[in-house]
Amino acid sequence: MIVALSAGRNAPVELRDRLALTEEGQRELLSGPRPGIGELIVLSTCHRTEIYATGDGLDSDVVHAVAAIMPGLLPTDQPDVSFMQGAEAIEHLFSVACGLDSLVVGEPQVLGQVRRALTLAQEAGATGPILTNLFGRAIRLGRQVRNETPLGRLARSIGDFAADYLNTRFERPSDRRVLIVGAGEIARDAAFGCRKSGATLTVVSRTRDSAEQLADEVGAVAHTLDQIRPLLAENDVAIVALAGDFKITMDDFPSHPSSSLLVLDLSVPRVVDAVSHDMIEVLDLDELPGPRGPEITDAMIDAESMVKKEVADLMHWADTRASGPTIKELHEFAEQVVRDEVRRATGGLGLSPDQEARVQAAGQRIANKLLHGPTVELRRCNEADRATIRRIFHLTGD
Repeated sequence: MIVALSAGRNAPVELRDRLALTEEGQRELLSGPRPGIGELIVLSTCHRTEIYATGDGLDSDVVHAVAAIMPGLLPTDQPDVSFMQGAEAIEHLFSVACGLDSLVVGEPQVLGQVRRALTLAQEAGATGPILTNLFGRAIRLGRQVRNETPLGRLARSIGDFAADYLNTRFERPSDRRVLIVGAGEIARDAAFGCRKSGATLTVVSRTRDSAEQLADEVGAVAHTLDQIRPLLAENDVAIVALAGDFKITMDDFPSHPSSSLLVLDLSVPRVVDAVSHDMIEVLDLDELPGPRGPEITDAMIDAESMVKKEVADLMHWADTRASGPTIKELHEFAEQVVRDEVRRATGGLGLSPDQEARVQAAGQRIANKLLHGPTVELRRCNEADRATIRRIFHLTGD
């Protein structure tokens, strides 16, 4: 049984912020006790925190076990959290890996995040053959969708997307002074996108080394976070992409700014704890308009079709694999029936060993022909049909 718990992009921002996990937090969860759960993988991205798990108990028991280990999850959060099982959970993971569940459709970072989630689980010894196979398929499908559909060409990173938004927001983006807060992948993409538009850039990060490295690449000035207040007062735009517990509050903004300031908070959890007013506008990623148009729509349709086919193929493989023990048991049952009946029919006839073997072989050929149809059906049937075949032949073994 595969289950998934998801606080995804449709969940309230407050909930996603509360459940967001750093890589250290993911490691702690993967290494901690997990009663009622077998394999475990934790996926934390810009828009979601998700747990994928396996268990041997009842569906409801596994769901409760997963919910119990999620840090920060409250009973009152249930309406805002998605619980998925079986094929639904698998399809959701595949959609995530393909970028279909992202705010920026097809965004490339998510595939690396899925790969990283698998790596962390493997390093912690938390996953096994089921989830490793599932995540491996998701990663391969994500690459395939980007290679075989226009999503690979149309996809933009979150940082690129933020820079594109500024280009459409301002008539002359080259006149803008942009503060890049952070030096990670998203901040880096945003910085390069803004540099292309000709904006004047300043980079601020936790350490001077990381700030200077990015600043050197984009022709910017580097500062550390202890300079955030004067820097917010000096710039027209701030793109914030930080991880961790750092906060930018109303106290960090100028009380009477000489010009308006636009703040784009791309961090998860959110870093900017401030409200918009006449001179300061604060937007998070959910408030930015997503990419749209007929080309994006067509690419999504193609990608969704590939996802559904992959899910169907996987479920067929799982059903075929699950039928293996029943097929073996059915043929063993038939072989025993043939042996018993041949022994009963030939007892006392004085047949030679060779004659007995020929009769035995004839009986086995008849049984195999009779079992050909049920065997073919077992290789492609679902659990309900498999149970029906077992009842017909009175197979009672485990």
